[in-house]
Amino acid sequence: MNEWKIIVQIGLYATVSFGREPFKPRDGSVPFLVYFPSRYRGLCVGTLLSRTVVITACVCIADPSVHEHDTRPINVVTGATYRHPRRGIRVQVTKIIIPKLSNSTGERAYTIQKSPAILILAKRVPDVLAEIPLRPIDIDYKGDEVLALHEECLMPGWHFFYKGDKIYPVHKFLLQRNIRVQYLIIVKKSLWCNTITMKFQKAMTNLGFVGYFDKASSICVKDPDREAQPCHGMYGAPLICRGKAVAMLLAPDAQWSNCTGGTNLVQLFSSSHIRNFMACVSGLFEPEFKLSWEIFKKSIENDLSGNGHFDYLPDVYDRMLDVMSSSEEV
Repeated sequence: MNEWKIIVQIGLYATVSFGREPFKPRDGSVPFLVYFPSRYRGLCVGTLLSRTVVITACVCIADPSVHEHDTRPINVVTGATYRHPRRGIRVQVTKIIIPKLSNSTGERAYTIQKSPAILILAKRVPDVLAEIPLRPIDIDYKGDEVLALHEECLMPGWHFFYKGDKIYPVHKFLLQRNIRVQYLIIVKKSLWCNTITMKFQKAMTNLGFVGYFDKASSICVKDPDREAQPCHGMYGAPLICRGKAVAMLLAPDAQWSNCTGGTNLVQLFSSSHIRNFMACVSGLFEPEFKLSWEIFKKSIENDLSGNGHFDYLPDVYDRMLDVMSSSEEV
């Protein structure tokens, strides 16, 4: 994890951070995460709030620019953190609940891009069928957790833009097969997320929104090393702080063009504009355990000196390279 220390050298104080690239979490350590193909955003992430309730981004099931939403069947992939057509259990969504939308195109677009959506699953998946038994996580929709500047949180998902990565022509990008987790810290929005904020406001203005931009509804997070960033295919990914889901990656019209910026805007579940909506649907939330933040951070990590970073088996890979070449030549 990222460690923050104060050191003294020649009478000067300095803050030093030790970051790292997104890593593969230990199998079974994120049983609350699901994913599904979206008509509007490609791949979207969801978070289990009960065995049959998923929270995701509203942009994944509704188009901000037109008065419609996706009426095609949605199947959520559960029980696996490795994305593959033959992995996981697909469960049909039978009902979608979103905040009330205005008839005004601008107001509608703003609400969709700043709000979550609730997916009701057709059935509860038995543990015996799941590769990774499903377990919902607690959500802070009341704002009980007062988050501090430089507080360490984490975000799981299937794509992080890391140093050296490339965005291919026509907005093509590569998604990871294995889930990744990245530690992020909360930083000053005015300093680190000003560009994203301005791009989001411009996008909303182009869609006809002329209302008040609620600046308190979002927070800014970044990798302290400025090397990794949650990116495409991560809409709906939760920000987990102190063992609770506190926010979600939304605002795609801003995040997309700022993918290499190293920072993200995430929307708080306790935002005032969705407070009534979250209170209304809160009866559907059924967390099964109180997640200890410190224990969770320890349990999520693989042995970083072993195969925690890799999708292949290092011992097999090493044998393949034993005679032909050295690792330095690869």
